[in-house]
Amino acid sequence: MDIPQISAHLRDHHYCHRRDYGALIGVEPGQEQSFRAYWANLVRDEAFKAYTHRERRILRYRLLPSRQLQLDRNTAFTSPVTYAVNYRQGVNHLSYCEDGFIEHPLMQKLLATDLAVIAPHLGEQAYTIDIHQFRVCADGQSSSPTTSGIHQDGLDWVFMHFIGQSNTVPVVSEVFTSPAEQSRVFNLAMGAFLETIVINDRGLYHRASDVRPHADAAPAWRDVLLVSLRGVPTDEEAQPA
Repeated sequence: MDIPQISAHLRDHHYCHRRDYGALIGVEPGQEQSFRAYWANLVRDEAFKAYTHRERRILRYRLLPSRQLQLDRNTAFTSPVTYAVNYRQGVNHLSYCEDGFIEHPLMQKLLATDLAVIAPHLGEQAYTIDIHQFRVCADGQSSSPTTSGIHQDGLDWVFMHFIGQSNTVPVVSEVFTSPAEQSRVFNLAMGAFLETIVINDRGLYHRASDVRPHADAAPAWRDVLLVSLRGVPTDEEAQPA
């Protein structure tokens, strides 16, 4: 399945899963290892500390109506929605991604591929692009939630790219047509580098199971990269990024 076929599948089904998404990008020797290494230096997400052990960094762009990209160094992140879990609501001051990660050839190719996939589904307005490096950790016999149940994030499109994991019981990703359990239309545990699920966040819901250690004596972690797009209302377009 090539880029036009993925775009057509999104048009018809509002989500798409590709185990071989990395093949579209062209991962060169050594790039996977150097790319994955950036997940070893993430920062604890203090806003969700009472709910889960999650580490993260953020990379942000503004996609202009001309389809030019502008880097946005603002680290003050506010989710468009409120989650029904125990966390600190409001502005979350995150750590920005490292320059080496931003400039990494694989990051640049991945973003270009995501934008090519989603281009037929974008309107003429500007979009914010938020790219999140996530690592969810669990120690001993504990478990750590990866998401806030069956939910939407108040976005237009979300790319969920699998990066790696260690000592984890399979973490199952699910897609639903409503907040109801019985509306599930997809479930799968991703395991291949850059295996990807793309979802229309306006029309569908999603969830992933907890990170739990496979062997109690060793820590567990799971790494993903989320690339999200949200259309910017006209009154926001006039404001500086």
